[in-house]
Amino acid sequence: MLHDATSQQQNQPTLQAFISLLTLVEALASVTEEREGTQRGEPGNVPPITLRAAGQAFAEIAQQVLQCKYVGMLALDPPDERQRLIGSSGLPPNEEQRLNEDTFQVPLSDYVDAAAIAQLHADQIVLLDLRERPFVTTRSIHGARYRLVAPIMLHGKLAGLFTMAKTDEKYPNVQSAYSPEERALAKGIARLAALVIEKVGLLQECAEAHSKEQRLQATARRYEDFISTASHELRTPLTTIKGNVQLAQRRMQALEKQAAQGSLSPESLRRIEQPLKETLLNFNRLERMILELLDFSRIQADKFIMRKQPCNLVEIVRQAVEEARKCNGGRVIRLSLPATAIVPIIADADRISEVVSNYLSNAHKYSPLEEPIDVRLTVEGGQARVEVQDRGPGVSPEDQARIWERFYRAPGIEMLGERAADSNLGLGLYLCKEIIELHHGKLGVNSVPGQGSTFWFTLELAQVADEAENAPA
Repeated sequence: MLHDATSQQQNQPTLQAFISLLTLVEALASVTEEREGTQRGEPGNVPPITLRAAGQAFAEIAQQVLQCKYVGMLALDPPDERQRLIGSSGLPPNEEQRLNEDTFQVPLSDYVDAAAIAQLHADQIVLLDLRERPFVTTRSIHGARYRLVAPIMLHGKLAGLFTMAKTDEKYPNVQSAYSPEERALAKGIARLAALVIEKVGLLQECAEAHSKEQRLQATARRYEDFISTASHELRTPLTTIKGNVQLAQRRMQALEKQAAQGSLSPESLRRIEQPLKETLLNFNRLERMILELLDFSRIQADKFIMRKQPCNLVEIVRQAVEEARKCNGGRVIRLSLPATAIVPIIADADRISEVVSNYLSNAHKYSPLEEPIDVRLTVEGGQARVEVQDRGPGVSPEDQARIWERFYRAPGIEMLGERAADSNLGLGLYLCKEIIELHHGKLGVNSVPGQGSTFWFTLELAQVADEAENAPA
């Protein structure tokens, strides 16, 4: 009986360590599984658990079952094993912040010697008495003399450290500070930490794969919408062109009869002009859409070529405005130019004109005809800035970043009146962005819903030599 009682007493620390380990496993599993289950229930709404969050939860749980001053969990980043604190518990906030700053991206070799590092790589626990075996370089010990450092091994490689710290109040040396049961428990905790790191990595990979799949699905939906829209937009002008040509043919036949009878009149000739004008208008719309599609395909194939040369931005903007005035009858377009007659840039003039025209076309489509459109060209600090301001419905903050994406069309914003027939494949602003970025410029929109929008872009001024300096003596 005495032998049995003695045996029970000897096994008591081991049993307690085993119970503590089971408690830690259960608590830790609940942390990761709860988050994992939440992710499955609400995909896309809950961010994946981060290594820092998992490490912190791990440290807090471990510190609850261990009798020590504090515990810490660190990841080691390649190539030279730089430390990164991913969880700690037991320190006041200011000490925890200091520990984080002390260890962040500091090589492990700054803390322990080569012999200790070799032990860790061999998956062995290292015990440190920081009075007899201090850190390699001067480091804060946060009031804890005795350290236990357990290696966190992942796929046979040292991936991190689990540390326990105790004060020297009641232990004569480091060997007595950590019992065999505590060392076994620390080794088991380190094994669990490796599983946590691996599981968090898998969860993050799953979340990233899910997010990528969602983005691919969204792109596929937008592409399908684009194909549907493009088919409709291309078919509409073709149908109109065909109808107007047929109408012109019938009227030509009527004119032939009138000519044969000697009753041909100027009014009869004018009746042919209207369907031919409509045909030309729809042909121009069709041509614009085809050019947009061709430019888009060239960008995707990395064959979108810029023919840059010295040009005058003043003339580019002025001509684009004059063309818009001709095409948009009844619309007031006000132009403000700098005092200088030349704003020199190195650019593909046709492409920059395309951007200005696209901005003007958008302003015309989406703002009331009685409201003016303002175009401004300014020069400041070595840059030229072009702005096109309308007084339409504006663009919501959510859509302001997305309107530059291919195929994207802001929902809830409709074209006005007869302008609803104009093409809108969702490529115009995307092409503007590509053109300006290929010129190393910037572009954007300033907009307040209900108060209109100002689309802008900036380009660097060209360095033009002074003619007087280059003139022959």
